[in-house]
Amino acid sequence: MNYIIISIIPLMILVILIIGLNEKKDVFKLFIDGVKDGIKTVYNIFPFILAITVSIGLLNSSGALDILLIPIKPILVKFGIPDNIITLCILRPLSGSASTSVVLNIFKESGPDSLSGKIASIIMGGTETTIYCTTILLGAVKIKKMRGILIAGLIADSVAIITSIILVNMGII
Repeated sequence: MNYIIISIIPLMILVILIIGLNEKKDVFKLFIDGVKDGIKTVYNIFPFILAITVSIGLLNSSGALDILLIPIKPILVKFGIPDNIITLCILRPLSGSASTSVVLNIFKESGPDSLSGKIASIIMGGTETTIYCTTILLGAVKIKKMRGILIAGLIADSVAIITSIILVNMGII
């Protein structure tokens, strides 16, 4: 089985080369053209990646996120949302690495089988980095009207978060 897994990529390359040669195409030139297109894509999306990465870094390191959460936390805790999950709920649509860091902290403090650990696990599996993805992907293709897509994605994330909190608090999961 390991041999098959290890052989997949070299076999794909070989198949592409055989098809290209069979169709009498300059495979190397096509490869170089693909690399050029890839570099153009990276060039187009890099400003969006940089902007959102710096923004999230500033939000986390400045303590602004904690200040924003001060009035919200007491209300959410009354609804059975653990204190340490609230930060995850806000960061998850923004950044995968920041939310992964929060989840690892939750696992270290509370454990993966705790209420917080179970909710965090479901949130990570059931949500997406919606704001990050829409910003990068739609920015790369220069779509400026992303409101409907963003709203639908955030609603889906909210449903996943609320459902995970309800199911874990009810003891179903």
